[in-house]
Amino acid sequence: MKIPAPKFPKRVQQSFSIQNAAHLFGKLSYEIHHFTKDHSLGAASGYLALNIAMTAWHMVDWLNADMDDNQRNIVNNFLKYKDKKGVSGLGNLASAVAGACNALRMCQVITNAGKHVKVTRNANPSLITRPKSIKSNQDKKFPPELSQIWVIVCDGKEYLAEDVFREAVRFWEVLLSRLGIIEDRYIAGE
Repeated sequence: MKIPAPKFPKRVQQSFSIQNAAHLFGKLSYEIHHFTKDHSLGAASGYLALNIAMTAWHMVDWLNADMDDNQRNIVNNFLKYKDKKGVSGLGNLASAVAGACNALRMCQVITNAGKHVKVTRNANPSLITRPKSIKSNQDKKFPPELSQIWVIVCDGKEYLAEDVFREAVRFWEVLLSRLGIIEDRYIAGE
């Protein structure tokens, strides 16, 4: 007996009401807002950092699914994509985005490491994520308190994870606003 393939419901029924790239961008903005707001989350800040990297990278999938031909032309121009076919599919779009935005390239590597355990595609062995202790109380009346932030080391350079994530968010914000998917300056608090 052959079992028929299941019919999948609309993605909104399987993604907690996230229906499109604009909704996923809202999730990304929400996550980074909470990540940058409180550096005393301890281990939870690492969980949130991984979620941010994964959401930022998976914007590629959602944008690819949502774009029409006119929007693909805008993306080709925005990314200065030279291939004759343009960003005609997910693989081309992912490569073009990773090539255009170093922060998203880092998010791609982090996402693959977090999802697949062993990174075999698009690997960058120089990329390391790690916590870093900082003094958080600058008031001279009290002794400084140590707080934890996350850094990403890539190709020998250390970046604050917060800065990498903000660069990724800004990339998406600019592109999605050019596509008419969101209005510019979507990010709350900026």
